[in-house]
Parts: sequence; C-alpha cells; structure tokens
Amino acid sequence: MNIFRKRLLILLVIVAVLTTVWFFTPVGKLVDFQSIFENRDTLLNTVKANYLLAVLVFIGVYIIATALSVPGATVLTLLGGFFFGPWLATAYVNVGATLGAFLIYLAARYFLGDGIQEKYADKLVKFNKEIDENGPNYMLTLRLVPIFPFFLVNLFAGVTTIRPTQFLWTTALGIIPGSFAYAWLGHAGATIGEGAPWQLFVALGLLAALSLIPVLMRKIKGRAVEEAV
Repeated sequence: MNIFRKRLLILLVIVAVLTTVWFFTPVGKLVDFQSIFENRDTLLNTVKANYLLAVLVFIGVYIIATALSVPGATVLTLLGGFFFGPWLATAYVNVGATLGAFLIYLAARYFLGDGIQEKYADKLVKFNKEIDENGPNYMLTLRLVPIFPFFLVNLFAGVTTIRPTQFLWTTALGIIPGSFAYAWLGHAGATIGEGAPWQLFVALGLLAALSLIPVLMRKIKGRAVEEAV
C-alpha cells in the first residue's frame, strides 16, 4: 500500500469516527433550535450558571460541525447569538469555525495537497507563483463574499501553497461579518417577548446588507474591466 492510499484510509477512518460522534451521540442533537426555543428561559439560566462549560461545549460542537462540513453551521451561529449575545457569540463562532476550517485545510494539505503538488509540480509553477503573490487576497475575498461553499474553500486552500498562517488570519477576519449578522439574528430570537423587536430588524438588515456584497463586487469588477478597455 503506497503512502497516498494509507493517508486516504486514515482520512476515511477519521471522517467515519467524527460522523458517528455527530449522528449517534447527543452532540448532533444540540442544534435542535425548535426544542431550545421552547425551553428558552431554562436553558438561558443553565448557560449562565455553567458559562465556561457552555462556551467550551459550543466551540467544540462548532469545530466538529465545521470539520465534518455538516449542514448546521448557520443554526449553530443562531444558537450562539441566542445563548451568548451577538458580540461574544461572534467571537466564539470565529474560534470554532476557524479551527474547524483549519482541520479541513490540514487534512487536505496532508492527504491531497502534497501529492498533487509533487505529481503536477511543473504544471503548477505559474499557479503557485500567483498564489504566493496574491493568495491572501483571494482567500479574504472568498471569505467575505461566500461565492463558494465554506468547506470547498477550505479544501481548495489545502491543495495550494497558501501558508497556514495566511489561511488562519484570512478565515478569522473574513467570516466576521456573516457570523455577526447571524449571531444577532439568534440574539433577536432570545429577546422576542421582551419588548425589543428592533433586534430582529437590525439582524435582518445586516443579512440583507451581507447578501448585497456579491452584487457590489460584480459591479466593481465590471467597472474595472470597462476602464481597462
């Protein structure tokens, strides 16, 4: 068995273990937003009484969810805002999402990236040069403007020559706007019934503004092309 097959086998085992943890243990059930909302007061009081543990569990679940690329990160961000408020939730989400993304990046680098770079070294010279010069700019744009799924960007970065430090800071910085918008929406859910509906309007406004970023980027790019012509 060559080294590539060994690495692939290890990767499959890791994915199988994490998937088992997510779907066959209470971890995956923590994202049941409806149940949480129905028991809002009790859960909020429990979180306050066990704050540090709640934060560690939340970040741990977020890391696993991101590393597995399961559909639940948005719900987790909403829950973060629900339990911790928009500001602290954004910080906790940032830690969990960045570390989870970094695990995918490292897995892609170890299991795929090194082999691809070695096998196609001659063909990737120009591509690698472009990544070395502008890689952080590309990464930051892909984080700020979610044109591609989050996990695909993580995988893509892993098979390129983007350095770990570049991946970490661009991810941590680029996901702040989206994380904050969804965390605020979750916080609005926690305040419903307390006479503060403005929280919901602010959250929806942030999400609307976030959705306009791709449109603005296309317009800016279009104008740049026209000026160049």
